[in-house]
Amino acid sequence: MVEKVLLTREAPFHTLKEYRAEGGFQALEKALKMSQEEIIAEIKRSNLKGRGGAGFPTGIKWDGVRKKTADILGFPPKKYLVCNGSEGEPGTYKDRYLIKKNPYTLIEGMAIASYAIGTYGAIICIKEVFKKEIAILQRAIGECIDAGLIGDDAMGSGQALPLEIALGPDSYLLGEDRAQLEVIEGKPAWPRAKGMIPVEYGLYGQPTVVNNVETLATVPHILRNGADWFKTIGTPDSPGTMIFTLTGDVNRPGIYELPLGTPLRTLIEVYGEGARPDRKIKAVFSGPTNAVIPAHKLDTPLDFGSMRNIPSGLGSGGFIVYDDTACILQAGLNFSRFLAIESCGQCVSCKSGTGRITRRLELLESGRATEDDVLSIVAECQQMKGQGRCFLITEEGVEINSLFYHFPEEVAEHLEFGCLRKRPLVLPKIKDFDESTHTFIYDEAYYDRSLAEGRHILYPT
Repeated sequence: MVEKVLLTREAPFHTLKEYRAEGGFQALEKALKMSQEEIIAEIKRSNLKGRGGAGFPTGIKWDGVRKKTADILGFPPKKYLVCNGSEGEPGTYKDRYLIKKNPYTLIEGMAIASYAIGTYGAIICIKEVFKKEIAILQRAIGECIDAGLIGDDAMGSGQALPLEIALGPDSYLLGEDRAQLEVIEGKPAWPRAKGMIPVEYGLYGQPTVVNNVETLATVPHILRNGADWFKTIGTPDSPGTMIFTLTGDVNRPGIYELPLGTPLRTLIEVYGEGARPDRKIKAVFSGPTNAVIPAHKLDTPLDFGSMRNIPSGLGSGGFIVYDDTACILQAGLNFSRFLAIESCGQCVSCKSGTGRITRRLELLESGRATEDDVLSIVAECQQMKGQGRCFLITEEGVEINSLFYHFPEEVAEHLEFGCLRKRPLVLPKIKDFDESTHTFIYDEAYYDRSLAEGRHILYPT
């Protein structure tokens, strides 16, 4: 049986009483009897890496803020913890799923982190369109405050552990940590300039830890069972489990918690029950942020190091599968158009660059592109990497360039004939998941709504 850390039972935790009956808040009780240094040392020893995409060691981030004795202006700091619950990446649904299944483990994890870091305040930032998840969190936080587990005097310890919710727009860039801090401060979701690292200059200019929902929800389990237990799961480089969202051309799409190091092929063929009859897997996208994964690399272990080496990435654990009936360039065009729309426009190179690539991909898809268009796409992908305030422009360059590298025969085919695979592909921007039927509900009105809201793509010449 595959060991799980977070999704340990089928039924959701509906009440705090249910959660406490299964050991909930024992970890916080234990933490409040430990020093900050002891807690962070245990998280460091566990080698817990961030589950939001970057995979940065959680304990190191915590320790960086805990050790801050002054803010950027030299005054005593008011430190903050921010939980990133925006989840705006196509193909990903695990954080919302986790909140629906068990909001209490997130709350407990945030309380432990707040105490360990020495925060002035803790905030869950979530999109205002996530109505169900917001209601669940509000109810659960209220229960925990009423029970005296968090708030002014957490568990009678004399330690204040406040927790609140901040709402943000339905923007992909809300998930960028520096843009998220701007939103909490009442500003647009525009990333701050490079070099403004939250650990140094975060919320209201104060040292801030930003962690993903899944990362913080894992913390109570590590503290309750110990770092050594946690490291028995997964790999030495990537201990523990991760919740994977599997969508696309598989027989059983769904959300699966697996030990890190599990081969991608196992996720697709065992849990997703493989491709549909008489079809073969062509490629897998790890969201819009990483290089496409061709079929011959499906045996790659799902851990941070192995995925970097192929080279691609785990991202936030969302994998979109396409079989041999799908046009891989159409899939790439969907992601390119999404990034062009979501580019905030602060950096001209990003908004115009993603717009130009999207336009030329549209020409290629319709059979109207020239060889110069193809060469321009490849050149633009190479030149744009590393530019801009955030990673969005690099995401575009990495992913689209990988399509041209791995599927040159499809590029040549499009140049000569246009697209020969007319099957429409939806952008896998997930709104909900029907667990009983293993069906994802997509935001199929996304492009029309974006146009109506004025978040259109720029097509510079």
